[in-house]
Amino acid sequence: MRAQLRIAILACSLLLCAAAADAGTCPAEPFVKNAGAVLMRAARSDSPAAFSGMVQRYADVRSLAFFALGPYRGKLPKAQEGQYVSLTLSFMGRFLANHAGRFNGNGLTIVSCTGDGATMTVTAKLSGGQKVIFRLSRTRNGFKVRDLNVSSIWLAQQLRSNFVGTLKRADGDLDALFRYLKTYS
Repeated sequence: MRAQLRIAILACSLLLCAAAADAGTCPAEPFVKNAGAVLMRAARSDSPAAFSGMVQRYADVRSLAFFALGPYRGKLPKAQEGQYVSLTLSFMGRFLANHAGRFNGNGLTIVSCTGDGATMTVTAKLSGGQKVIFRLSRTRNGFKVRDLNVSSIWLAQQLRSNFVGTLKRADGDLDALFRYLKTYS
């Protein structure tokens, strides 16, 4: 019985050490720390433009924008895609600026890092104690943020909820969505 207990304790210890080692060897750690630092600077500036710059630099804006259209994605004419992505970027900057208080901190610590290399989920903690979860995809040049969770709110899902809700209320009229987005730019 004692031998089994010792083996169980040893196994748990090894698993805990492996988990700690994984957090320290996260291939996305430099990217997440840089993105987190820019995010916290944007929060201190309380500027939608600073948040838009952060999103443009670190996020896959096009994928986020198209995800936000949900079932209406096919209705967006190719000729309006650039304008739509630009308006979505401005909306994200304003949305994040409106929630800037959630990004308080002067540093960021990686808590966990999981994934297969092509896609990763990195959980971090800001020095103020706030948990931030980054969903990443690998690109030729490193990583891009595919989604961001702060205070249990996923950015991509929030965008989708706002945009699809606007489109539903307008019977699928994309012009109504464009008018809505322009109020945030």
